[in-house]
Amino acid sequence: MSSERFRFGVAVVVALALNLGAASTRLFAEEPETLFFDGFEGKVDARWNPLRPDPDRVSLTSHPGKLTLKTHFGGIGGDFRTRRMPLTRNLYLVPNPVEGDDDFVVTTCVESFRPLNKYQQAGLMIYDDDDNYLKFDFENSGAEAGFKHMREKDTYRLVDTDEFMVPADKIWFRLIKRGNVYERAFSTDGEEYKVIGEAVWGDGSPQQLGIVACNGPLEDNEIDAQFDFFQIRKLTAKERQNPVYLQRQKLAGAWEVVTTKVNGEDLAEGPITEFEFDGGNVSFVTQGELTEVDYTLNVESDPKGLTLSSLTRSAQEPVNGIYSVDDDQLILCLSLPPGAPAPKKLETLENDGHILLTLQRSR
Repeated sequence: MSSERFRFGVAVVVALALNLGAASTRLFAEEPETLFFDGFEGKVDARWNPLRPDPDRVSLTSHPGKLTLKTHFGGIGGDFRTRRMPLTRNLYLVPNPVEGDDDFVVTTCVESFRPLNKYQQAGLMIYDDDDNYLKFDFENSGAEAGFKHMREKDTYRLVDTDEFMVPADKIWFRLIKRGNVYERAFSTDGEEYKVIGEAVWGDGSPQQLGIVACNGPLEDNEIDAQFDFFQIRKLTAKERQNPVYLQRQKLAGAWEVVTTKVNGEDLAEGPITEFEFDGGNVSFVTQGELTEVDYTLNVESDPKGLTLSSLTRSAQEPVNGIYSVDDDQLILCLSLPPGAPAPKKLETLENDGHILLTLQRSR
């Protein structure tokens, strides 16, 4: 064998070894533990707990390899005691497999779903009871189809209408839970996911996870929702390093207000005396009264953005602001009244409607 051929052979072997080693490293680094999986191959896992089962509207044979749920007249929005429509049937739910408030990723894929009439919907469900749940689905709004996200807490609902798009042959739905914050994303190829929002719901320990298909108040035009699989897994290392999640951890805890400026003027005694960040919620004391709201962060802006919203019946416009956090010091600059654009700088000038708070971490 010539020396050139020998060197070529060695190079090929080394290259293959390096490629296989890199692939193996990526595989083991990115393969999180699966906590539950059902591919619906002729049967369903015994851990499913269908709520209000309706055998006439569920099938494993009409589309082999799929769990097919037929949409139907029914919903769970609002107070179930005063609801006029029937409650949603065939809510396929499994007990939350994680311990305590540990995090998870839940994913499903719906195939050949064409919601042509208003309220036809199919997607994911995080569920405590009929008045406390989070739902992320693909739904017809009456004019077009798109993603909807609904949170209900003690009968009060907040609804987000996300992106509209032409229904794809397959739609993957994904919810990533970090504490009590749920990030929602979708894919049309199962590889690249687009994040379309995040929201706070519950206490971080949901009771059940699953899938839903229904028509809401639409009494006719039932259609098939073909669920290809359902998976619950732990987070990848990359998902655990989400920048917003890391910022929430940096903010977590109690803070005391040490200085307050409003409209450029120092106040000897400010109206807000303390803050406490807990997951996606923040509580603060205003003139002795405790208020708790949820908040969102924009870590891409400079300074970073913070928006205070609410999950109560009295919620109106959000309060927009910016912040800077450095170990034991937090600076907040908020715009008043609610709904006003966030400040550009961490400062307040005469009659600008800004409140500037300097906080120290409580010991």
